[in-house]
Amino acid sequence: MPRTRRPRTTLADRISPRRNLLATLLLLAGCGDAGTEPTTTSAPTPAEGIQATAPAASNPASTDSLAPILHPSGSVAIRPGATEVYGEPSDVDFGIVPPGSKLRTVMKLVNPTDRPVVIRAAMPTCQCTTVQVAGETIPPKGAIGIPMTLQVPSTTGEKKAAVNIVFAPQVRGPRLTLRAVSAYPVQARASSVGPETLWIDALKPEGMTGRIRLVASDDRPFNVLSVNGAPPSFIGSSTASTEQVVAYDLTGETQASMPKWMMIETDHPEAPMLEMRVRHRWSMLPHQFKDYTVKVQFDGYIANVGRLAPGSTAEFTVELKQFRGRTLQMLRSGDPRFEVMLLSQTQGDGDRVKVVGALRPKADVRGPFTCPVVFVTPEGVETMYVIGTVR
Repeated sequence: MPRTRRPRTTLADRISPRRNLLATLLLLAGCGDAGTEPTTTSAPTPAEGIQATAPAASNPASTDSLAPILHPSGSVAIRPGATEVYGEPSDVDFGIVPPGSKLRTVMKLVNPTDRPVVIRAAMPTCQCTTVQVAGETIPPKGAIGIPMTLQVPSTTGEKKAAVNIVFAPQVRGPRLTLRAVSAYPVQARASSVGPETLWIDALKPEGMTGRIRLVASDDRPFNVLSVNGAPPSFIGSSTASTEQVVAYDLTGETQASMPKWMMIETDHPEAPMLEMRVRHRWSMLPHQFKDYTVKVQFDGYIANVGRLAPGSTAEFTVELKQFRGRTLQMLRSGDPRFEVMLLSQTQGDGDRVKVVGALRPKADVRGPFTCPVVFVTPEGVETMYVIGTVR
């Protein structure tokens, strides 16, 4: 799948980290697990508007618009032997993208039959893509181009979304899927026994120890400075290179100390802090417990502000899902070493609200950190985490 080259973004760009069957449908990535720093090294880069373009429409329109694109009867090539409406393409793989990317593409529904087909609904599997298509008619021997956006959250890992199409009166149509891997310029993969994963699989006893392979996608040599705040244990050379391998060991952790993320600090200027989700029963987030009532739905439970200079302030951006018309009263720090402030909240796509906060460490704070940030609403509180390092 062709993709445009990721543009370099400014620091201001980098901090910008309902299903409604008969209208706009929002499906936002991060289902399940996936600042302004005047004197700091830049944080990891979320690039908005990365294009991953499906085969071009005969009357192409900007994917900034979500309006469906009509391809009249006879204007599109029909797949030989096709007898039912199909996706062209039916799957889009955006490949590796920066955390926080907003990805765009166009997928067509092609009607090979001799009768018009009405789209009754698009059934989302999760809230990761924006698409407007319900109520449209696909002409016979024609097609409807569907502009879609996939919002990748600020967390790393594989992000998937799907839209199941339903035709009137109640006929199942094709399933359209989107996929992206969210990663920094230094990509981390873990292994113990079996294939490499984008997370630490500590649910299995053998996964409590293992190795993490880190590779610079931009071919820039780097070194690992710490792993969860401790000096790294290198496997092989510790000399700066485009690939490093370090060991991890969680066997000494307790229920109170088990990290939710494995935090890897590097001297790569575009990837000063990497995080890998630790999958273990002691590292579960509140929303993963069976009887927990979620008060605020985050588009990713972590915000990475990268490297801060001592005494500086970092801004972070969090998107809240299904928050339209609700009230965020304040942000509160869950760590006395940090001050947290609510700077702004603005309406985002659909029912989402974009929140910008600021984090300021105390003067004596040094090294990697994970600061809980409490979101206070009239319905209750919910906690997400800001990570980074002070050097």
